[in-house]
Amino acid sequence: MSQVPINPQLLRWARQRAGLTVNDLARKLQLQPARVGEWESGAARPSWPQAQKLARVLHIPFGYLFLSEPPQTVLPTIADFRTLAGVQAGRFSPELEDALNDALRKRDWLRERRIGEGASPLPFVGRFTPDAPADQVAADIRHQLGLPMPPAAGLKRWEAHLQRLVAHAEEAGIVVLQSGVALGDNRRPLSVEEFRGFTLVDDYAPVIFINTRDSIAGRIFTLAHELAHLWSGTSGVSNPIPGEAPETPAVERFCNRVAGELLAPKEAFLPAWRRHEGLALDERAQALAQAFRVSVFVALIRAYELGLISRSALDDAYQQARQATTAVEAREGGGGDFYRTLRSRNSRVLVDEVLLALRQGEALYREAAILLNVRVGALEKVLERM
Repeated sequence: MSQVPINPQLLRWARQRAGLTVNDLARKLQLQPARVGEWESGAARPSWPQAQKLARVLHIPFGYLFLSEPPQTVLPTIADFRTLAGVQAGRFSPELEDALNDALRKRDWLRERRIGEGASPLPFVGRFTPDAPADQVAADIRHQLGLPMPPAAGLKRWEAHLQRLVAHAEEAGIVVLQSGVALGDNRRPLSVEEFRGFTLVDDYAPVIFINTRDSIAGRIFTLAHELAHLWSGTSGVSNPIPGEAPETPAVERFCNRVAGELLAPKEAFLPAWRRHEGLALDERAQALAQAFRVSVFVALIRAYELGLISRSALDDAYQQARQATTAVEAREGGGGDFYRTLRSRNSRVLVDEVLLALRQGEALYREAAILLNVRVGALEKVLERM
């Protein structure tokens, strides 16, 4: 079997870019680590089938393996608001890169379509600056999206709370993408440790992405946080959690405060807090989390922000809650209804526009398939069902 003269330097670059060790890559290729080591040192070369599998596993074009030096990866121009230990700012995994570029492709297509149809710019995008009072911004979001006070009023499940928030955001023209994998590929999970969401600000086609590897309560907070990014006109990748490290960027602290006020408004939180006055702090926080369909961490932070508990009480309760909480990740697999998942991953707003463009002859099947991350052959069934 003929051997392929790949560039060992490119193989090493692609493996490191994918965040894989030699052992990791060997396991994916079902080979011994020594064999991969020989390829990277130049002592041996892979066969054509092995080289093609290398490109697939490393998520790079096959031709990259023959370049004289690693290509300059063009990343989307977007701020990195994450504060992750040991992570270089602006450095993204291939999965996050692809999710960002896919969202940009969707945004650009929808922006062009809306402008072509004579749509007006969305008035709420960038309406405030990041130094505006959080309660004013939260009130404007609630008003613009037509949300009740509080947003979870009348709901019994956290899932229903998230669905309501997404539905109201999409009704206002915001594209809300929800996925735990890159490009609809279930073999390429997104890491919740790397990011929980991002926002692409645009006057005509704003996009919010939510990493569904996070818990339901985590996704609710991320969506509220990313809405604050839209209202302040700040695009960026976020890993928002209730509570703030000293190095948290100012815009992230602002978006966290807006999210807290949006989900658990002061005027509703204070009377609810008083109704549970006889409970211990941990039980009280649980009751408030249940009432507002948020996490215990959000309830504790709101109590601190509103002057109801001290900083030391917050720190103690926060740590206790962290120890008691088991990370629940909604791992997105291949199951579930294909059509429901298609709308969730790609946003009802975008799916409806793409299918309408197809029916009107204003989009090609291949273009639509790329936008929705499905096979061309699947679009006929999608058109029949939707």
